[in-house]
Amino acid sequence: MIRLVAEAWGGLIAVTRAIVFRDDWHEPLNLSASGLVRSFSAALFTLPIFWFTLQGAMRLSADLAPDASITYGAGDFLADMVRIWLAFPLIAALLVRLAGVKQRYVHWLVLHNWAVLFLFAFQGAIFVFYLAGLANAETTAFIYTFAYLFFRFFLHARIAMVALDLPAGRGIALGLIPVFADFMLIQLIR
Repeated sequence: MIRLVAEAWGGLIAVTRAIVFRDDWHEPLNLSASGLVRSFSAALFTLPIFWFTLQGAMRLSADLAPDASITYGAGDFLADMVRIWLAFPLIAALLVRLAGVKQRYVHWLVLHNWAVLFLFAFQGAIFVFYLAGLANAETTAFIYTFAYLFFRFFLHARIAMVALDLPAGRGIALGLIPVFADFMLIQLIR
């Protein structure tokens, strides 16, 4: 378990370095086959944050629309976990082949998995302020809708650019395709 925590810490450092445009972003990452497998342990680290974020989102929804009936069950949770952790590797495998950068697939997938943990932590931080009563529902909804969404677009584009070693235009396009595919999957499963 300590090794997984150390690997997660290295993954978060790598994501932070990629965000701030450092060329040494890859140094803390384990880009071997075992590192690829272990990068999916990010899913374990996201579980408590995901639960906390769901609690915040449910309360936020209830505060913004008190008459609405919102349900989220175990099946929804399982569908979201499958969507989050299995859809990207499949979409990314197709995209790297089409873009001619399949040799960089592991780089992208490993960095992406740790970036997902980073995004969950960002969501959790938003809801910490809300659930602690330090931000009202409208402010939280605005931050979650706009700031988080902007950051998510930026992070996915940046991760694709650095991991695939592509120029900005192609990297942004390849980074955002999985995000838009994720939005479509959310609509299909809800």
